[in-house]
Amino acid sequence: MKILVVGLVKNPQLLRLQEEAEKLGHTVDGCYASDLIIQASPEKFGPLIRGKNLADYQLIYLWTVGKRRYEWYIAANYAHKKWGTIIVNYKTIDPTYLYLLTPASEYEKQTENGLNYPASAVIFNYAGFEVIKDRFTFPLIIKTSAGRQGRGVFKVNTPEELKTIISENKDDSPAFVIRQFIENDGDLRIFTVGYHAIGAMKRTPKEGDFRSNISQGGKGSSFDLSTRPGVARIAEKLSELTRTEIAGVDIMLEKDTGKPFILEINPGPQFTGFEKYTGINAAKTIVDYFISLKA
Repeated sequence: MKILVVGLVKNPQLLRLQEEAEKLGHTVDGCYASDLIIQASPEKFGPLIRGKNLADYQLIYLWTVGKRRYEWYIAANYAHKKWGTIIVNYKTIDPTYLYLLTPASEYEKQTENGLNYPASAVIFNYAGFEVIKDRFTFPLIIKTSAGRQGRGVFKVNTPEELKTIISENKDDSPAFVIRQFIENDGDLRIFTVGYHAIGAMKRTPKEGDFRSNISQGGKGSSFDLSTRPGVARIAEKLSELTRTEIAGVDIMLEKDTGKPFILEINPGPQFTGFEKYTGINAAKTIVDYFISLKA
């Protein structure tokens, strides 16, 4: 089977997937999201991939598609309809389930299904915050649209700080997520494949930082999910509700009570750090899942 991973090129995650796939006689290629070309004329419509033939791939994993998400969703649907290509992490090929993974849609699903998460809001300017400010107490977390791996995420203690962050980032961020700050000593990254939790690691912030991301200096360690089976079930339920077949679900445990709060679900999770700290072969589990879909 030939597999295309969108969003990974010359990356440790891609190399691990290639290693495990080759052991089983399969091939994994990567491409940039920007390698997509949509050709259109009255005579012909179809997606192309720079340097590759899209029709050659039996499975496409949308690891990350960034700002080009809608064009990639069109391309994925086209490939599925025309060649029967299996699409991982995007399910609008199911006509009964139209769903885009955005903060607003996550919150809607979580509320509808009784899943706990910090009080949050999606706003587009500071005027939006003023409408709902009575519902929040400082400190708050604010995340820009480009926020990823701890970048573009800020902790603010006053309305003035919040206003400054929005003003400084408004040109690059069409929307902002604000979230009530939960006292904690880190968070859990639960890795799910095929809606099943395969393991978890705890991420602890470095001294003086509130972000637990390993890329921001956080410390990783293995976490035994059998000690908190309810956390595993939350991660599995959220991944299934959002149809995110391969996911990193971030859950924070409140410092004093241990109560779990969902932070977010990531459809393109880093897993080399997860493998390092847990000893779990995530790459093989992912490849095995791909193969099971082809069977």
